[in-house]
Amino acid sequence: MLNKNILKYNNKILSQERKKQKISLESAASAITLNVNQIKSLESNLNHGFITAHFKSIAIKRYAKLLDIDLSKILIYDTGPEIEAELVSADSDNELVTNSRVDNIKRLTLLLFSNLKITKKTILISLILIGLILFLILSLDLHLNDKISNAEINTSSPKVSMEVSTDDDFLPPVTDDFIKIKKLKVLPKQDSIFSKNDFTSPESIEFLCSIQSASMDKIWSRAKPEKPATYFHIISLEKQSICTIDNRGIIRKYDLGEGGKLTHRGEAPFKVQLNPSISELYFQGWKVILGETDTFVQLNPVKLTLEP
Repeated sequence: MLNKNILKYNNKILSQERKKQKISLESAASAITLNVNQIKSLESNLNHGFITAHFKSIAIKRYAKLLDIDLSKILIYDTGPEIEAELVSADSDNELVTNSRVDNIKRLTLLLFSNLKITKKTILISLILIGLILFLILSLDLHLNDKISNAEINTSSPKVSMEVSTDDDFLPPVTDDFIKIKKLKVLPKQDSIFSKNDFTSPESIEFLCSIQSASMDKIWSRAKPEKPATYFHIISLEKQSICTIDNRGIIRKYDLGEGGKLTHRGEAPFKVQLNPSISELYFQGWKVILGETDTFVQLNPVKLTLEP
């Protein structure tokens, strides 16, 4: 237990100043690494919370510093200046430790700079040698690359081979008797499914693709499909623009000329925006019957089953 005669101070100043600055007990305790009970002991001049008078004197000093109070204004010297001397001694010890650390840092810094001065020439020479070696390596590498490229040019064959990529998955054109026989009649395969007339300039046709936000005029599916649902086929009787979006959200816009044919592949269901009066649409081996107002058509897939 602490002796009350060891340390005397005006505890009311601490409490009044904390309240004046609107600092809570919790904030004050956290700022000087004490707990709330110890702050209350300091403001009430109680002894509990501190093992020795030395610890309490250090706590008073830190608390006064936090509140920006001159320590001499709160100490009471009825029992002599021993307490103030103890506080000043503790402060002096801290300053000595700090000064000692600063001196050690200065000595290490001077020693480091002195070593750098000694090895400055050595480092500079080493950097120059490294630069020369890298320059020689790069020059030799460029020279060898030039020789290799020249050799390849001289020994290459004068014949040039060209690879033409073809897509065997495109659907052949569809004949007019498709509805009657319910099957596609395969015509001789052409070099390309698109002709020069298939595409027209976008400036010649005013077209606004609104397939993403429009409501569907027709939702179509077939109970007994004969083809997979990975594509649809369209024949345009006149020039027009169409657009489509598949289940993955991929949008495509096409400009078709008169008689133009198109096979679009993707993931069903497909949504198609077209001119129904000049369009023939086929999906899963069947022709989609379009009404005059079926501008927006949704093609729903049906699982293809093989009959035994």
